[in-house]
Amino acid sequence: MKALQAAIPGQSLTDEPRNFPWERPPEIVDPDEAIRFHIDRISKEDVIDNVFFALEFGVPVKNLTDSIMTGAVSEGIHSIDISLIAAPIVRKFISQAAQTAGVDFKEEFEQDKTSPMDRAAILVSAARATPKEERDAGFELIQEAGEAAQQEATQEQPEMEPSEEVPSKGLMSRV
Repeated sequence: MKALQAAIPGQSLTDEPRNFPWERPPEIVDPDEAIRFHIDRISKEDVIDNVFFALEFGVPVKNLTDSIMTGAVSEGIHSIDISLIAAPIVRKFISQAAQTAGVDFKEEFEQDKTSPMDRAAILVSAARATPKEERDAGFELIQEAGEAAQQEATQEQPEMEPSEEVPSKGLMSRV
């Protein structure tokens, strides 16, 4: 049912401009400042514990980082270009923090084994598995990442299976 609630192509051209955060200039335009923003945000004690929980739950570092970056873009914090620059550094920071803390984690999902919707479901499940009394800024970060992953997964086009070739019978075809 949620798929029916999504925006239709071209809808943004008929809406009032600057309705959404991503339609306005981003808050951060310097890649170094964006990296500092994310590392400072993740380094907070009430956030890093949730990040470690998500990693132990089975969310790979790459997907968690990509979802955090997508969430920041959708909130208007920085642009997609800045995300592409900052993501590898933030990913490395999360990996090293997890190694230092002794957390078992995966770098990324095995190829062709997990669908985008399943990946998003894992992130959302990790957020929901947090007990209500422990929900803090870290919970919000994981929840935002899960929602961003779900949006990405619903926007991805399903791969088309190759169909059998039908021989051409037109005027220019050769038999």
